Amino acid sequence: MFWFGIALVCLGALTVVITQLLGRRSTPVRSPEERFRLREQLIASGVSPRVAEYIAQGKRLEAIKAYRDETGQSLKEAVRYIDPLLQ
Repeated sequence: MFWFGIALVCLGALTVVITQLLGRRSTPVRSPEERFRLREQLIASGVSPRVAEYIAQGKRLEAIKAYRDETGQSLKEAVRYIDPLLQ
């Protein structure tokens, strides 16, 4: 009975880990040419060069931090702004 309890706990922990891994967003892998084109499009649409570079590289957290530094927006607003640009 003791080993059954340990096995059940391990199975539960494994389930949590797998669920978290599957729930992560993956950023698209872009070629240098694609990154350059995306960066230029973002800059032309009014996104700052620093934020555009992070977005083109798929660096979500860095883009959010840079946007917040530049605008003073809240984390929630920065995420709302950056996430659609990463698609």
